[in-house]
Amino acid sequence: MKKALLTIVSLLITMLTFARGVNEQGPKYAKGAVPEDENGNVYFSQTVQIPAGMDADKCYEILMNWAKGRFALPYAQAGRILSEDGRTHRFVFHVDQIIVFKSTALVADESKISYNFSVAVQNGQFTMKMTDIKYRYEEGREGGGKIFPAEDWITDKEAYNRKGTKFLKSTGKFRIKTIDLKDILFQKATDAVSGNF
Repeated sequence: MKKALLTIVSLLITMLTFARGVNEQGPKYAKGAVPEDENGNVYFSQTVQIPAGMDADKCYEILMNWAKGRFALPYAQAGRILSEDGRTHRFVFHVDQIIVFKSTALVADESKISYNFSVAVQNGQFTMKMTDIKYRYEEGREGGGKIFPAEDWITDKEAYNRKGTKFLKSTGKFRIKTIDLKDILFQKATDAVSGNF
């Protein structure tokens, strides 16, 4: 009985702490932070200037080598090249990895995320995109493991309450972790090209 009570109290504390943290997040996660294309598909994109003196071939080589390392263990569960074209300086990786919402001795709240990460180098710049984002949540639990597309999970409509004033506990955490992951990937790729890694 004491163990069950302790577990319940720990879960409540974890939930309250998370809920407070979600509602206190800054504008990085606010409305408009998750763009959708004309078909309603969630995507993230960033274009960066190539450093002076670097040509497209060299930039492409650096980004491809960075991606091969980044989308292998221990950073990702699986990463494979979907397409690669050195002539046009474009590639697409499909990635499966884990995002962790909360991890304590008593609670492990995490999800598998899969997405496509693409790069196109042209006109003195490179564009990174993160698309086709899906989640497989609670794989180890009975009834868990269902696949949820980002369009049904992290958009403004899905991540906020009806009044649009605060995150929903169930979907807001996915929005936060996805935006954080996107920021890390885009920054690390940019750092690789600029030599700041």
